[in-house]
Amino acid sequence: MEQFNKKIRTEKSIISIVKGEKEMNSFNVFSTYDDEIHPGKMFIHLYNELFDTYSIYNNINIEQFINRINEKYKLLSANYLLKQEFSKRKKIDEIDYTSCSYLIKIKEKLLVAVSNYKIVFYYASSISFDEIKAIIELARQSKKEKKHKRKFYMVSANAHSEYGFEFRKFNIKKQALNIQENYNDDFVEVDAVIQQFLSAQKSNGLVLLHGKYGTGKTSYIRNLMSTVNKRFIFLPVNMMESISSPNFLPFISKYNNSILVLEDCETIIKQRESGNSDSSLVNLLNLGDGLLSDALSIKLICTFNADLKQIDQAILRKGRLVARYEFKELDTKKADFLYKKIGGKEKIDKPKTLAEIYNFGKKNFGEDEQNQKIGF
Repeated sequence: MEQFNKKIRTEKSIISIVKGEKEMNSFNVFSTYDDEIHPGKMFIHLYNELFDTYSIYNNINIEQFINRINEKYKLLSANYLLKQEFSKRKKIDEIDYTSCSYLIKIKEKLLVAVSNYKIVFYYASSISFDEIKAIIELARQSKKEKKHKRKFYMVSANAHSEYGFEFRKFNIKKQALNIQENYNDDFVEVDAVIQQFLSAQKSNGLVLLHGKYGTGKTSYIRNLMSTVNKRFIFLPVNMMESISSPNFLPFISKYNNSILVLEDCETIIKQRESGNSDSSLVNLLNLGDGLLSDALSIKLICTFNADLKQIDQAILRKGRLVARYEFKELDTKKADFLYKKIGGKEKIDKPKTLAEIYNFGKKNFGEDEQNQKIGF
């Protein structure tokens, strides 16, 4: 790939930069806070005058926008004063435009800084605003299509994004469970409440699902992803402390009317020590039932395995907590029926978890062979 920027730095002074532009000697065009080129300083250096700016915040498809702007203005490599391009994680020969940024000279005294969340115009007073409007229209035409319904996204860190976070999209295998057969009778009513709550357009609150491992919490969430037509956002355990980050709420606020899933989140919902206010928990509560929640309509699903007594009482407050359910072993009658339905021959004579029922007959490598029992 051709390199358009050639930088040789000496104490943030630039000796030679930008193909197609005149050589600059000992002029500081870098940001005060990092080693990135500052578009405004570049404008002053190139044209020796101050500038106006106009910014638009838009979730654009950068690849489409760059193609459109190249075609309209017949741009050459020399028009790109700065290119920061990154490869995709798995396809290193392809560009990941969601992480790229550019500084483009459209014409004399009109520069455009482009990223996937913002476009900033730097221009002289002699430039007509109609010229800027024409470029804004190209951005409108390049707006990302919203294809998030029934999709699953995971939050991950990205130092190059606006707030330090990004989404990674995954396709989840559809799983439509028969609730009456796979869960105890008392869960049917709770499931109806949860389904209605998650499907609502303008509502917020918290669903707590807890119980021992293997009782079907994750399977139920996978079922919800198959039946509820919403964007599901998964926050992995190693990212949960990020809720306390000042940038997390501005980031998540861009995805209103979504469902945020936190599995095994004991670390942030346990009781706070006296006098200690955990900012992760506070932000979580604000999302579930605070002033911010009214605007965002973000719904929360939290799962945990700890004793309910260990959970902070603020989580359990009426009005904030839409539904709570403790998953237990399937009762004996249902366990035996379900096992027979999936082809089992033996009789089950005591309650069993879904994991035990569906994995019966498989070798358990977690047990000492001398202590393994036959059957249930």
